[in-house]
Amino acid sequence: MRKSLSIGIAIFIIILSVGGLFVYSYTQLSISLNDVRFHSIDWATISWPTLINLGLETLTGDWFGTAFELIQGVNLNLMFGLSNNGILPVYIPDLSYDILINNISIGQGYSDVDITINPGQTKEITSFQNILKSSLSPAVFSIIDSKGVMDIKVKGAAHIKLMGLDIPVPFESSKQISIYDEVRNKINEEIQKNKQQSSVSSSVGKSLESTLGSIVNNLFGTDDLNLSLSGQKFIDSIYKVEPGTYTYVSFTLPCIAKVQGGFVSNAALGDNIIVYVIDDENFDRFENDWNVSTFYNSGKVKSGTFDVTLSEGEYYIVMSNTYSSFSTKTVQFQAASICM
Repeated sequence: MRKSLSIGIAIFIIILSVGGLFVYSYTQLSISLNDVRFHSIDWATISWPTLINLGLETLTGDWFGTAFELIQGVNLNLMFGLSNNGILPVYIPDLSYDILINNISIGQGYSDVDITINPGQTKEITSFQNILKSSLSPAVFSIIDSKGVMDIKVKGAAHIKLMGLDIPVPFESSKQISIYDEVRNKINEEIQKNKQQSSVSSSVGKSLESTLGSIVNNLFGTDDLNLSLSGQKFIDSIYKVEPGTYTYVSFTLPCIAKVQGGFVSNAALGDNIIVYVIDDENFDRFENDWNVSTFYNSGKVKSGTFDVTLSEGEYYIVMSNTYSSFSTKTVQFQAASICM
């Protein structure tokens, strides 16, 4: 009787110990989202009128939002890392998870894993995820506001099989990607393709082609400004000058100095700007819309350079777009000074 009891207790302890080892091994399973890699975008048909409309939207600064309407789906590769830090092999048949973009739920994902991970082993699996436009809808505004940045969070469970039981092991992880460049490059590609395929000879057609050329400059890169200037550079920036307005940069010279500079203006329609170099007295006159005396007056041009000698004092570089009723100008500007 005692012998049977002892055997029973021993068997129970063995079962308990083995079960404990299984439980320990499964609690030591680590699952993380190692990386999110952009795969592709599913696009709607992009036509010439669509591109023209897109270009006109740049006047309100909303080109990315308009372009986003052409997206039918976003395809991603989710790279999961699975590590077994226990002492027994672990079999994982699948993963299921919720997907959040910018903390907004956009649906669920599933990956058929079907792998066994040995003790001390780490394996990486790739889960292809197609996120349809209908699923993206709740997060669209946040993606547009963040200029294409997507904080992707997956929150779910790995389903472990143990003696016929389905044991979920929860996990949560996140990564960030941006689709801004992909959208921009696609629109640029379509613009170039439509320009090449189009055989326009009418004045209307040529006007559209000219407009597309301006769109390309405005959306997909501007002329590179890289001047060789003497002295200390005090301007090396890009300025956005709204229609009917002006912007300025003030600077002070402690000595008689040579001031050099240059600029390039870009816009969706009408690549031009007026640049003045004036002193503080004439800046007051300019603000009151009076006639001014300038050290440099570019006139209405796309680009220009200047090289002037100025006395000690306070000066202003003015970028004027006051003559334009609807076109925002983006101006690259560089300037430097050196005492003589």
